[in-house]
Amino acid sequence: MGPLPAQKLITVPSEALATGMFVAELDRSWLHTPFPATGFVISSPAQLEQLRHLCRYVYVDPALSDAGTAAGAAAPPVPAGPVPDASATLTAVLQGVAMVVRGARRQGIVDLELVGHSARQLVAQMLRDADALHWCLRVDARGSFLYRRAAGTAAVATALGLRLGFDLDTLLALASGGLLLDLGKVAVPVPILAKPGALGGSEQHYVRRHVERGLELVAGHDLPERVLEMIGAHHERIDGSGYPHRLQGTHIPLFGRLAAIADAFDAMTLDRRYAAALSPCTALRRIEALRDSDFDGALVTELAHALGPWPVGSIVELASGEVGVVSRLTPGRPLHPQVVVTHDVRREVLPEPRLSPGDAPEIRQALPPRAVVLDSARLLPLLHAAR
Repeated sequence: MGPLPAQKLITVPSEALATGMFVAELDRSWLHTPFPATGFVISSPAQLEQLRHLCRYVYVDPALSDAGTAAGAAAPPVPAGPVPDASATLTAVLQGVAMVVRGARRQGIVDLELVGHSARQLVAQMLRDADALHWCLRVDARGSFLYRRAAGTAAVATALGLRLGFDLDTLLALASGGLLLDLGKVAVPVPILAKPGALGGSEQHYVRRHVERGLELVAGHDLPERVLEMIGAHHERIDGSGYPHRLQGTHIPLFGRLAAIADAFDAMTLDRRYAAALSPCTALRRIEALRDSDFDGALVTELAHALGPWPVGSIVELASGEVGVVSRLTPGRPLHPQVVVTHDVRREVLPEPRLSPGDAPEIRQALPPRAVVLDSARLLPLLHAAR
């Protein structure tokens, strides 16, 4: 596949293509196609026929398409009904992941209906109020590491999909893929997963096999190809240093490249056996430093736009010296998100956390996750007030 432009892309089935659409990405590598890898405007019935013969779907850039040709493939509709409680949504998703993992570990069976249900819950929440879910993932830490990683990676992948303008089916595939990325780790011995030091060669082999095992667990099921791409390629790297196949550049499927970024970002922001958690801001900078070596540079740019320079859930020090947690992004003002102030200038807990007053405050710096202790029971009641 060619380089992904930094505009919003729309997934269009091949049968729905029309002349005048700008094709920015294919569902396969450009290498063995007659089309330019820089993208092109469909200008003839012959090109339409070729695309329909070669591809099941492509990615169209509306900004570079003729007016009206990409209409109808806009952002997915927000689900009807009241805004769900984000904390309840996260609880339900974590419970769903736990049941899927237990079934895979004990019986080797994956309940894909439950995966789909959990993905729909997560995507519905992201469409209605993405900030609320990001807040709960950061502030209200619950569930085992594996379950939390699944939910967090799915949320980041969905946020990136929303930024790229993907349709509802694609967002559901991104969420499902995120939930399933590390399912193959049920086959890795627990002592290896829990080992605090560096892994030996045979231990690394066991861990790396989780990709192959994950694909084996879902083999024979009617899963979208993009979900399989996420599972199979989320540890591949642009420079060919990844695994299991050491793919390079755009030979890594688009959804594998996207999954690699979502997986790495979420992992960096949590305590792991070999590394302390980074702030979301620092994790973004780490990923930015690895653009075009480990990660697709265009997708890295889109992640930064999707999450903002001060992602929700970041612990920050304000210009006043007080400390708080970013609670929501401010449209049009990415450098000035809303903050729930939790600690005074001496970093002592305030009697009551409070929303930053009036205009969004100036942030001095991001702090490590362990800079202060957050009391989720006191913060969660502010969740809806912060909306």
